[in-house]
Amino acid sequence: MMMPFLNASLRSAALVAVAALAGCAGQATEFHRYTLPVADQKPAEPGVSLPESAPTVAVSSVRLADYLDGQGVVYQTSDIEVNEAQANLWADSLSAQLTRSLQRTLRDQLNDHRVLGETLAGDRADTGVRVTLSQFQGRYDGMAVLAGQYQLRDAGGNLLAQQHFDIERALEDDGYPALVRTLSQGWESVGEQIAAEIARQEQLAMTADATSHRSQARATPTGSP
Repeated sequence: MMMPFLNASLRSAALVAVAALAGCAGQATEFHRYTLPVADQKPAEPGVSLPESAPTVAVSSVRLADYLDGQGVVYQTSDIEVNEAQANLWADSLSAQLTRSLQRTLRDQLNDHRVLGETLAGDRADTGVRVTLSQFQGRYDGMAVLAGQYQLRDAGGNLLAQQHFDIERALEDDGYPALVRTLSQGWESVGEQIAAEIARQEQLAMTADATSHRSQARATPTGSP
């Protein structure tokens, strides 16, 4: 039984639908399983056609708040209540799907970089990406909501950037398929933000390095000793 995603004016009806889930216990349940739209597509070969000198980005497994780390798609029924769907399920670990999707977005946005999982990258990564999600759910007012933070670290493990994100997107239709697609769109925008920050940090590093070289050149005596 699927709970509809409704606008604010029908919030009370949504709450009734949640209560009605209990009444479905004795009936045959039709299960629906979902993947993020691009999460299960075969990924491009990491780093293919790129030189060995290409910068490497290592993506750690996405961390989820405990209430998100289950099989069911999560729906927020009020400002303080959440419900994990019993018949509308993730087809694969949500963390694994989000991690693969993020890697694909970063490859698309940073096509001159090698984008690898943390294990494959080992100690070769120039930039490490870590993301924690505190919200990834539908909401009673017809919105898909995502929130969390990401960190970027350099090859030495030093923190380069830490940014919070909070995204709300309206569903174009009722139902779990529309919710999954809208959440995926929001997650792609998070990946685009991370890619832009990686590029910004690399530009800052290049500028700092050039400034350092100019300072050293001015400090070096000229002429014969």
